[in-house]
Amino acid sequence: MIRSLVIALAATLAAASAQAKDTLSLGMALEPPHLDPTAGAAAAIREVTYGNLYEGLVRIDAKGQVQPALAASWTVSPDGLTYTFRLQTGVRFHDGAPFDCSTVMFSYGRALAADSVNAQKGLFEPIARTECPDPATAVITLKRPTANFLFGMGWGDAVMLSPASVATDKTNPVGTGPFRFTRWVRGDRIELERFPATGAPRRSWQR
Repeated sequence: MIRSLVIALAATLAAASAQAKDTLSLGMALEPPHLDPTAGAAAAIREVTYGNLYEGLVRIDAKGQVQPALAASWTVSPDGLTYTFRLQTGVRFHDGAPFDCSTVMFSYGRALAADSVNAQKGLFEPIARTECPDPATAVITLKRPTANFLFGMGWGDAVMLSPASVATDKTNPVGTGPFRFTRWVRGDRIELERFPATGAPRRSWQR
């Protein structure tokens, strides 16, 4: 009986895949209050946006390990205070704005600002300063050695935002990820589509 059920399910999924190869709809229990993961604590925001619309310098993989994202690589000084990130080059936000070290300086500075509403502001507290020796290099100096600093920068609260779009990211999010925002029908669905620079399929999130 179990084997028959598995076969029937496989056949159903195969048929569904054949009918809609470029569309994926995912159900969600809660609708996010907005779509800026750096300005709210609701997990639903990140369920839609993290890794899809927005990316950070690093990401956390399925095994809990820190992996490159918008930073291609990094080094840490022997005293544990200075992190030098070599950034991916040629990256642009969905609206065409360039990603470079100035974006890193803006995003971390915004998270640290006195009026910051970042739900994980404490992740950024160890940062003393961010410097840009060139557009493809970000040098972050900490106040003290912080063992989990890199891991914290892989959270959804630490994604990179463009100064050009940050004022409207809650309702019209603009990131560097493999999908871009197309439409939000409140109480019904949020639609994303493959960003032309990637090969990801179209997705929509439905309540």
